[in-house]
Amino acid sequence: SSHFGSIAGAFQALRFETSSSSIWPSLARAMASRGFATTLAMVASFVSALSGAAAITPKELAAWFASPSGLAMPAADAKQLADKSWQTLTQCGVTTVTLTNLKTALANKNGIALPIEMIRQDILPLAEQHASPRKIGEFYSALTSSYTLFGGLGLPPSAGQIHTLRLIEERAEVDQLYALYKVMYGYQGLGFSQQLAQQTALQLTSAGADAAQFKSTYSATKSMQEAIKASVNADFDGLVRRHALDGAPYAAIEFQDHYADRWLEQWLEAPLELRVSTDKAAHTAGQFYRRFGSSWEDRYKNAPIATQERLANDGKAYSMSEFKEYYGNDWQA
Repeated sequence: SSHFGSIAGAFQALRFETSSSSIWPSLARAMASRGFATTLAMVASFVSALSGAAAITPKELAAWFASPSGLAMPAADAKQLADKSWQTLTQCGVTTVTLTNLKTALANKNGIALPIEMIRQDILPLAEQHASPRKIGEFYSALTSSYTLFGGLGLPPSAGQIHTLRLIEERAEVDQLYALYKVMYGYQGLGFSQQLAQQTALQLTSAGADAAQFKSTYSATKSMQEAIKASVNADFDGLVRRHALDGAPYAAIEFQDHYADRWLEQWLEAPLELRVSTDKAAHTAGQFYRRFGSSWEDRYKNAPIATQERLANDGKAYSMSEFKEYYGNDWQA
């Protein structure tokens, strides 16, 4: 066996450097293969440095897990989970305040209203990823609200819960989901059926896509595949890159050139490139856009590329290159 052990935990940005119809089956396979705590791109949790993380003790964590305002677990189970998770949570900068805020969002009866069993299963990976409680509510609303009144997808609550958690894991953009659905469905849309519009908007939100480019290309070509390519290429002015099997970051058009018909499946499997902002934390292009407005593009281009590392069960962090060296082309799985 190796020091990598059983890989489970949060990916960290601890250091940084300057340096047609046939498409849907492959996309579905890529989506289905993603586990919440197993796919590299899904569990990216970033902090500026572990040395500055506030410690959370096993005792206070066990107390929170057992409390009614926490996870309401039996004391023995709470202690066992606390002993297992406190080091990872400490290194990710997670506190009981972090957990309380997430619990409030996940249990919100006027929102996603997850049952306690699902909250117990998902809250720690969400906390390690520093998922935004506000964004959880926004995604659930976009997924389940009426199109006529709010521009939402109108999914049933159970589907909304599942897709909310998945899209949060993927660091997807709520605004893109609204925009993509709008260009596909409704009075001003492309005339897609509601089911096709829901499916396509969800899949392209996962990939990251420009809604206006999708509409323009589909209107001109009537080709789903061409519209998908063009819209993903145009996402945030084409600056979005993902780490391919060799560990290096590439734009979507480069994935298309290299992987041909398999490009979208590989794109969805690949971790997003992140860059270090002025707060010394790692962020996506979308987060730069929201943070800096009209100046986001120059700031993003000039920002250092974050070196992403993942914590293993041994409590140590390993880089993408170390994962690739050990696992070969299976390093993303």
